[in-house]
Amino acid sequence: MDSQKLAGEIIRNVGGRSNISHLEHCVTRLRFTLKDESAAQTDTINNLDGVMTVVKSGGQYQVVIGNKVKEVYKEVTDQLGGAVVPNDAEAAPSGKKKNAFNRFVDVIVGIISPIIGLLAAAGIIKGMLGLATALDWLAATDGTYILLNALGDGLFYFMPIIVGFSAGRKFGGNPFIPAAIGAALVYPSVITAYNAGDSLTFAGIPIVLASYTSSLFPIILAAWVAAKLEKWFERKLPASLRLFFVPLFTILITGILTFLLVGPVLTEASSLLADATMWIYNLSPVVAGVVLGGLWQLIVIFGLHYAFIPVLINNITTLQYDPVNAILSASVFAQVGAALGVFLKSRNAKVRSIAGPAAISAFMGVTEPAIYGISLPYKKPFAMAGIAGAVGGGITAAMSAKMFGFGGGGIFAAPLFINPAGLDNSFYAYVIASAVAVVIATVLTYLFGFKDKQETPAKAPAASGASNTALAATMGTKTQVYNSIQGTIIPLSEVPDEAFASGAMGSGYAVIPADNKVYAPFDGTVVTVANSKHAVAMVSDDGVELLIHMGINTVKLKGAPFELKVQENDRVQKGQLLAVVDWNMIRDNKFEVTTPVIVTNTADHESVELKADRSREAKTGELVLSIR
Repeated sequence: MDSQKLAGEIIRNVGGRSNISHLEHCVTRLRFTLKDESAAQTDTINNLDGVMTVVKSGGQYQVVIGNKVKEVYKEVTDQLGGAVVPNDAEAAPSGKKKNAFNRFVDVIVGIISPIIGLLAAAGIIKGMLGLATALDWLAATDGTYILLNALGDGLFYFMPIIVGFSAGRKFGGNPFIPAAIGAALVYPSVITAYNAGDSLTFAGIPIVLASYTSSLFPIILAAWVAAKLEKWFERKLPASLRLFFVPLFTILITGILTFLLVGPVLTEASSLLADATMWIYNLSPVVAGVVLGGLWQLIVIFGLHYAFIPVLINNITTLQYDPVNAILSASVFAQVGAALGVFLKSRNAKVRSIAGPAAISAFMGVTEPAIYGISLPYKKPFAMAGIAGAVGGGITAAMSAKMFGFGGGGIFAAPLFINPAGLDNSFYAYVIASAVAVVIATVLTYLFGFKDKQETPAKAPAASGASNTALAATMGTKTQVYNSIQGTIIPLSEVPDEAFASGAMGSGYAVIPADNKVYAPFDGTVVTVANSKHAVAMVSDDGVELLIHMGINTVKLKGAPFELKVQENDRVQKGQLLAVVDWNMIRDNKFEVTTPVIVTNTADHESVELKADRSREAKTGELVLSIR
């Protein structure tokens, strides 16, 4: 049975979409939370081609699929319309709790990461257009320019719609609801009213309009509120009314609250920030340069930069130049340096594939890919960019740089620093500050701000007492699997989980851990890493597929106890460190630490033989399985 058909059968036999309140997957299982488990046809699901078994545990209805779980999960979510997804925003279990800033960053990055590639592509298109117009290859009135500008700028302009959808999924709601609210925020009539400075009211209540185009936080906040409201209405309304009234009430309440509350708060916060900045600038331009240059990208992330626009316009119209906007240019080049530092330091192809285009995009004045794809997710590069931006901003202010117009950022801001009366300090300050910001951010990020997740291979200690005779006895076997975790070896039949104990997942063994390190059992490739970090799947050079499942039902711990040292597609050596696990946190949260090690393609082999003695402690690196 193909994945699409299997997904349809599973949905139908768990009681249909209306019976599914939550769905997530681990490395082998679809994990449903059903409103009524008795409505599920367990025997029918067990007999589906592609289903290994069904396990009911911990309030979840778990359909064990095996290696193809990602394909089936995708088909299930596609057929459900993407509305039933895991709530990643739930707090992690007790133990190593993340601080508020880290939780905030994780949420933002989780929302933005699906569109990082698009942001980079759109940013490069905008940069190429800026170059074409600067060199008079294209005019802004040309049809070619208009079409390409729509392709490059459309994503940024309508960001609330795209981000609304992604945030809706992140917060566990129907993603189309916040997407619809995002569309309202950038609706032409609303934008026209804001640009014209019109006063609007809703039921007699004044509405303070804000510019929501290209914004992130208003719609993210709206998506969070919408997800909460949607779940509340799902619980309170009769099933016959939910299809229509849940989205109706959610959109009306959330949308109205967003316009009435977010706009005024955003406007007031922006105005206070702009006033404080100008006060500092009047006292000391250099101090203002350091502060603004260091914090500007953070100000933009929170959408507080719009209040500076009237200040910049007033300066240009009354003085014919603006010193404030000049300070901000260095912060763009600081993001170039942060992305470049990661690109130069990383040996991970996936990271480099994001960092390289992000650096190019930032160089052309579009920093979103660098911020949301590199510096913010890894945190330290963002701090290094802040330091570099502060230094660059201080240099710009100290040299009394001015901008003589509005236009693009990055390299395309260069013409704006040219005084109509001739070259002066403004242009030289731009060149020097930009170069300094790039160099400082690159060097700091390279030296202190980034480290690949994959560490230098660390060999596990060799098993003591392993004799040449024992090693010779393994000759002629297809593959040898060596113990990954020091601890007590037990047969799978003693694992307190039916899917593993029954052998439905494949043959293997289990370990009750006595050490917190998990090592590679052979030379091979990491093919799957669970999103919740609790399981790693590998394939050996000769085709043995192995799953290391750290604990039982530990997917529910949302990755908190696990520090992975590898990622998908990494090449690993036998004995290389794969993960460090806080088993005490797992025990404290009342989960089982027993770790099954499964040959998931057992059917492809003649035999899988357990070589280690049962119920005794085995060291890491000791031979445990012989596979023919």
